Amino acid sequence: MAKWKQIYWDNQSSFDDYGLTINAKEIGNPAKKKRRVAIPNGNGYYDYAPILGEQYGERQLKYTFNLGDYQSLRKDVMNTFKIKALNWLVPGTQRKLFDEAIPGYYFLAEIQEAPSFTERKGIGTLEVIFTAYPFKISNKLEGDDVWDTFNFELDIAQLTKLTVSGSKTVTIYNQSVGKISPDIEVTGTLTVNLNGQTVNLESGSYSRTPLSFKKGENSITLTGNGTIYFKFRKEVL
Repeated sequence: MAKWKQIYWDNQSSFDDYGLTINAKEIGNPAKKKRRVAIPNGNGYYDYAPILGEQYGERQLKYTFNLGDYQSLRKDVMNTFKIKALNWLVPGTQRKLFDEAIPGYYFLAEIQEAPSFTERKGIGTLEVIFTAYPFKISNKLEGDDVWDTFNFELDIAQLTKLTVSGSKTVTIYNQSVGKISPDIEVTGTLTVNLNGQTVNLESGSYSRTPLSFKKGENSITLTGNGTIYFKFRKEVL
């Protein structure tokens, strides 16, 4: 079995832990959600995307696994594989799914539909469909520029942890397909002005603020004394 033909789900792996090989897979793409309203007494539609940002629906990830013992072709062995696989994959809510063929990213996914099973001469195939958050999420936080995992095609080297004494303006790039709201860690007292929003922050950790990075280049003005760490992950199609 080629090493990459494996997924990791709920901290366990399809082949190493369950002996499942991947027969086929289909990584679906999310569809855009359009927010359009007909113009009263006029032609065409008004598109709210410039205000709300582009929005996407969930995506589906379909995997078909081979299961059973190809030497003995015993049905009882095959059914044991099946029970163990279902008990592993189906229960629970949305969790991280890693596919070795897509290094550096993970999906947030869960199985909502009943898996389908096909048997032939003591060997079975199990088809499961994961319903997932629209975007692939980077394994690492932005600003983590470790050389061994740096992707020169997709990553960008930048500072996301900053020291402020007085006032400074910095630029942070958001390479995601849409807006990202960062978690923020602060020491000291700082005022942050970002994309028209101004927030005063004291020492602490913040997971919900009005601040968000638009796609692309973001100019940030920081005033005060202390450090600030913008923690966010790239989200891509």
